[in-house]
Amino acid sequence: MITVLLPAKYDDFLTLKLNLSIEVQYLNMDYLDEKSTDINYSKVYGDTYLLMKNAGKAISDFIEKTFAHGKFVTVVCGTGNNAGDGICCAQLLQKDYKVSIILLKGVAGLKTPEARRAINDYEGDYYGISDFENLLSSSDIIIDAMFGIGIKGDPRKPYDEIINAINRSGKTIVSIDIPSGFPSKVAVKSDFTVTFTDKKTEMSQSNSGKIIIADIGVPVSVKTSAGAGDLVYIPEFNPLAHKGMNGTVGIFAGNTFPGAALMASLAAYNTGPDLVKVFSSRFNRDIIVSRNPGIMFYDVDTINGKDLDGIGSILIGPGMGRTDASMKIMDYVIDNYRGQLIMDADALRVLSPDRISGRNAIITPHSAEFMAFTGMEATVENAVKIASQYSITVLLKGVTDIITDGKNTKYSSGGNSRMAMGGTGDALAGIVTGLSSRGMQPFRSAVAASYINKKCGDMAYREYGYYYGIMDVINNIKYILNNKI
Repeated sequence: MITVLLPAKYDDFLTLKLNLSIEVQYLNMDYLDEKSTDINYSKVYGDTYLLMKNAGKAISDFIEKTFAHGKFVTVVCGTGNNAGDGICCAQLLQKDYKVSIILLKGVAGLKTPEARRAINDYEGDYYGISDFENLLSSSDIIIDAMFGIGIKGDPRKPYDEIINAINRSGKTIVSIDIPSGFPSKVAVKSDFTVTFTDKKTEMSQSNSGKIIIADIGVPVSVKTSAGAGDLVYIPEFNPLAHKGMNGTVGIFAGNTFPGAALMASLAAYNTGPDLVKVFSSRFNRDIIVSRNPGIMFYDVDTINGKDLDGIGSILIGPGMGRTDASMKIMDYVIDNYRGQLIMDADALRVLSPDRISGRNAIITPHSAEFMAFTGMEATVENAVKIASQYSITVLLKGVTDIITDGKNTKYSSGGNSRMAMGGTGDALAGIVTGLSSRGMQPFRSAVAASYINKKCGDMAYREYGYYYGIMDVINNIKYILNNKI
């Protein structure tokens, strides 16, 4: 059996006729959101144990307000942070309730540092799976702390049997964050669910009982700042893919300034797509291909519709110039390509927002390009307004980048003054295009790209001070992605 974790982009993959037994499990976006937030929080505050304690308090506060003191409470724990939340809750409930903890996989089975820390801090008794039936029968309240939103597929033994036994017990069931097993067919049927920060996708009273949303203390600054956690949205490589399934990039650039096409294409290549295709003046072929023979070159003057087939994302604009010929090329792409479009540089100076309205495109302007494209000052409010009005994603470059799709807004700080040199914008546009080609949502790819670009500049500064060049930035992309830092 081969297990393949795929984002929804790869639905078409299931139509391939392969003589293999394949179990396909789709990644849970709620899980990625929570994981992203945890990583970004830990980068600022050191670890997430405080959040775990806050989660435990939120659950215990709910129990205290809802149920009379003296009740027999059993906390059924799995192996991850959901179990840690339950343990922290049990610690607080001991004063007023009869509390027991069941560790289904024992202390050694606790997988996360935070969960192990929670059991070390716990001052009561805990039991193993062999005591489950006795404790279940004598309990008034069951706290479900087996699985959070990270579960993939249906629960397996012994969890499926535990879940079914809890559901048959007739006891009051309180789940932590989500009912364990949700949204599979084998899931806890909760009377109450105390969830954190926001209700998770598809949760309702019919599948989660009464839903209580608790704030566990994640600062707004963490929720709205780009960080290493945003790299979790980058899809894993499909081990059974054929060429092109891990992303194909198209770059229309460099007719006037060929270096822009080179920098954008190298940056896109370093994000890991299978294919990078550059469409530029035939006079630029040697400049582009000599730096990386893995890049495919096309004479932009002989382009036809078939050349656009199979391309997951296209970047237009860097180094194109504002000639009639360049404008004709950009018009051709917008009129004939319906995939993920990224616009930068000259494309933002010669085109208008209505040309891409409703296209879910990404634009990457600096302040002057934003003004040229929209006729508006480059402010947060105007970026949000444009993104919302035209259904696009705006990555407004600056000392702090502003990334918004009109509904969500994040800020990306970092970098240094050397990044004012030529080429960093081309590299950023290439990173966005490379990530987008691999199936990332536009907003997610823009946030991750901004973070990566600034992080690469910071790495280059630590190595060379202010005397680094654009290739030092581009060469760092692979290191950032590989190490998720």
